[in-house]
Amino acid sequence: MSNVVVFGNQKGGVGKSTLSVLYAHWLADVHRRSVCVIDLDTQANTSKTLRRFDSGANAVELFGEEPSLGIPGGSERGIALMAGGKRLADIELARPEAVIPAFRKNVASVARRFDTVVIDTPPALGLRMSAALIAATAVVCPIELEEYSIDGVTDMLKTIFGVRQRYNPRLQLAGIVLNRFNPHSVRQKAAMQQLVDSYREFVIPARISTRSAIPEALASGVPVWDLPKSSAREASAELKTLFGLLQQRMDSAGVGASAMGVTA
Repeated sequence: MSNVVVFGNQKGGVGKSTLSVLYAHWLADVHRRSVCVIDLDTQANTSKTLRRFDSGANAVELFGEEPSLGIPGGSERGIALMAGGKRLADIELARPEAVIPAFRKNVASVARRFDTVVIDTPPALGLRMSAALIAATAVVCPIELEEYSIDGVTDMLKTIFGVRQRYNPRLQLAGIVLNRFNPHSVRQKAAMQQLVDSYREFVIPARISTRSAIPEALASGVPVWDLPKSSAREASAELKTLFGLLQQRMDSAGVGASAMGVTA
């Protein structure tokens, strides 16, 4: 089956949607892959940015035993979006034994049609996050270098480890991504050192700096490397380096929760 890559963190505002969108563009534009993006967030920021790629299928229908959607095909290189929306909130009230197996089966069906499936998750551990991790082959954990964000890393790693141990032995931790880094902030540098000291082998050795070109590109619905400005070139170089390192880890063996040293 193709890679099913989840961008997840149990804290909001860390850049999951931004990195999901840009990773999908990187796969499609730079590597000419077919990519299905599944937006599991009720805020649907990923869906707004990728609306020109809307497949007409909604992500909420993946939780049904027999979804009425026509699952999009990936025969052509590019992106197909399965949009999020408010209806996803109802999934949290459903029976886990019904919706999680259905989601896993339907995502596997999607993955057979695409080179990669990218899943953007809600900022909380619930049925949608659990279902995404159980269906995934890899998870990327973006964080911002703030006290509360770092405090949440251990909880997220315990969740990943628990899902791998109990439900999905193929799940890999692709890496922890340092997002919106300010190289002039003494506080962030100290936080980064604390993170590296605790989780060195899981921290991707590349940082995404705070740059205005990234939100500007997202607002325009294009990848940042399509903007003709110097700050966009700098942001693009950082992002492409990051995604290359992530892909190497996903393509190599032994990048999983079994080696985490984190107890559930």
